[in-house]
Amino acid sequence: MNLKQIYKNKILLLLIATLSVGLLSASCSGGQSTSKEKITLTLWKPFVDSDKMNVIIQAYKKKKPNVTIEYTKKNIENYESDLLNALAAGSGPDIFSINNTWTAQYKDKIVSAPAGLYTLKEYKDAFVDVVNDDFVYDNQIFGTAMWVDSLGLYYNKDLLGTAGIATPAKTWNELAVDSRKVIVQDASGVFTRSGVAMGLSENVNRGVDILYLLMLQAGVKPWSDDGRSPQFASGSGGEDATTFYTSFANPNSGNYTWNARSDYSVDAFANGRAAYLYGYSYTREQIDAKSPNLNYDVAQVPQKQLGTPDINYASYFAEVVSKQSKHQKEAWEFLKYATSKEALDLYYAKDKQPSSRRDLIELQTSDLEIGVFAHANLTAKSFYKPNEAKFDSIIGEMIEAIVIDRQNVSSALSRAQSQASALVRSTN
Repeated sequence: MNLKQIYKNKILLLLIATLSVGLLSASCSGGQSTSKEKITLTLWKPFVDSDKMNVIIQAYKKKKPNVTIEYTKKNIENYESDLLNALAAGSGPDIFSINNTWTAQYKDKIVSAPAGLYTLKEYKDAFVDVVNDDFVYDNQIFGTAMWVDSLGLYYNKDLLGTAGIATPAKTWNELAVDSRKVIVQDASGVFTRSGVAMGLSENVNRGVDILYLLMLQAGVKPWSDDGRSPQFASGSGGEDATTFYTSFANPNSGNYTWNARSDYSVDAFANGRAAYLYGYSYTREQIDAKSPNLNYDVAQVPQKQLGTPDINYASYFAEVVSKQSKHQKEAWEFLKYATSKEALDLYYAKDKQPSSRRDLIELQTSDLEIGVFAHANLTAKSFYKPNEAKFDSIIGEMIEAIVIDRQNVSSALSRAQSQASALVRSTN
């Protein structure tokens, strides 16, 4: 045998040995490559029980066996303080939820999706506009949502029927007219039956959100393009919306149907003491728990007038990736899967929620429980807040000042806008 043939035989033996080792390795690892790094990602969310979230986690585990997701359901009451404390200590989760209005506050704590994970068009085509508006900055994607919740109009069928009202209000004017037909007030000034639960802040569930909705419907552009200058008091829209909202708690208005002595709005509706209630999809669960036999339904929120594009208002939590995470790419890969059509089909079967994805909304619109909210998501907007808690407090105090202290609407709005400007300066 010549040297050339000996060399060829050695090469052949080396290839056979290498192939044998590879096959043995694959056999021992169940067909998965052992070269993949085992990664653990921590995930915090409020509201969602582990058994529901595990539907997505287990499905992802089949696709990425080397990735383990450790999920913790957090109590919403102290969620943000726990989160901020953990991040400050450098021990925060890889992935966490934030309210859609918190993005500006958390921008320095989160990281955008890596290049190539999404195209911007793919993301915008997949999710409803409000998700894009809330989480895309400078053509970078900072978060993604498993669902979106928008306001709907709950109505008591028996109260409306007794008043001769066949269908729920579709416009502001119809809401005011219906309300006048329903109200019953006793000699002491207590409303034993209110038309609509709105007008104040303290005893109206998410009353500030209702006012934000009305402002947007009235054509208000809340902030300058750079987000630094509030302008909700500029022009007539803000005053129109605020006057309409507070008119339901103004004794000098024909719309008067609510006051400080009224029950908390969800309780009033559940107890049959209010014909209309603005609320989110989760409000149904609260109503049913308080009054399982109440004869009610839910409709789209009234618009300022018909014949113009609908405007709805959304509030929801979305998922983001921490800047502190050592596995940012893998965390974002999980989020892309968790908000895919495939994953959310599985999740919604376990926990029905109004979809954030356009391609699932059409399937939900006929659903008796969430169809109204899913449909509303298509035209939902949000209201930028430099600091949610403080901004909501400014607007809530403005409402109370107009109704309780009888401040002029225009003056109260201007004062609130000045306070919002100061809030921007303090958060920058």
